Amino acid sequence: MSSGKNSKESFEFNGELIEPGSRVETVIKVGIDPLGRKLEIPCFIFHGLIDGPTVSITSAIHGDELNGVGILHFLIHGYDNIPNNNDDFIDVTKLKGTLILIPIANPESLLLKQRRTTDGRDLNRQFPGRENGNHSQRLAHKLFSSIIPRSDYLIDIHTAPGTRTNLSHVRTNFDNEVCKNLAKAFGSNIVLHSLGSEGTIRREATDYGCPSILLETGSSNSFQIENVREGLAGVLNILRSLKMITGEIREPNFRVLVRKSRWIRAPSGGLLHCLIDIGELVEKNQIIAHITDPFGHKTDDIIAPCNGIIVSIATIPLTRTGDPLVHLVPLKKMFEHVKSIIGIDDDLECKEELVNDDEGVQLDDMVFESSEKTEPK
Repeated sequence: MSSGKNSKESFEFNGELIEPGSRVETVIKVGIDPLGRKLEIPCFIFHGLIDGPTVSITSAIHGDELNGVGILHFLIHGYDNIPNNNDDFIDVTKLKGTLILIPIANPESLLLKQRRTTDGRDLNRQFPGRENGNHSQRLAHKLFSSIIPRSDYLIDIHTAPGTRTNLSHVRTNFDNEVCKNLAKAFGSNIVLHSLGSEGTIRREATDYGCPSILLETGSSNSFQIENVREGLAGVLNILRSLKMITGEIREPNFRVLVRKSRWIRAPSGGLLHCLIDIGELVEKNQIIAHITDPFGHKTDDIIAPCNGIIVSIATIPLTRTGDPLVHLVPLKKMFEHVKSIIGIDDDLECKEELVNDDEGVQLDDMVFESSEKTEPK
């Protein structure tokens, strides 16, 4: 947890003193790479003139997940890519508190366009890391120890892997009231309950005393501008809710708090032909996809088991039996309301529903790949 010092004082970050009212580019020093070059994590710090909380925002912990990089780029520089003008979203002279922004938390993997670290591990299963551990553990230790003890809140930004795409939604621990309120303040339509796997920065930071949320938005290996804009709007919503910046907080037209939901899995192998898109409402017994053989002969229809909204879909046609195809959040009392307002941009009163689907599972139980903390040995 942050020390709670007044923001009118200098902010110490890894031995560097940052004066109030400053925007500073700096780095977290990790070590030396195989070519003898400095391995560093770039970061940007806004230290306001006025007292307030410290918020850290991380992205690209998985090196192929780029939408968060775009979100933080625009947060830092504005849409014109030029700092210190009227286009900027943050005026550091009016900022209450401090922002620690980490656009590229895993620089080696980003350069290689890959999810895992250069030693083959999932960095987001290594936190809080080990000072004298393997390469991934040291990277996690440097990142965690540099930002979490200094932070009051954490926002961690991710995308789906390259095999899927996600509707913009927030994940957090509903059993932690501060986390839950932070997630609701973001303003997304969908908020999923999840502790996070052991070793994720979100879970370990929350356990440390720094309430945290995770944003999932879009897919990997590209900037998806609508996802970037939605993510930026949500981040600004949170900063306004924390009184760090001024401005109107935009409420969604509806919000679904999800404890249990459903993944629809492939009943057979073949080629997947989705008939729906993320964010789309589907009705019970609606055909949402076909699976065909390589010659186009239909082998299976994929049927919606209930009314709901699509949060994630597979994007790779090649399908094996049991593969996750569609993530469906069931809607009951609010289905007709959501159906009536889809496509309406006017501000409406936010209606909220808690979904705890009897036939669904919690997000933490939806395991799609092996992510052991020390893999490979």
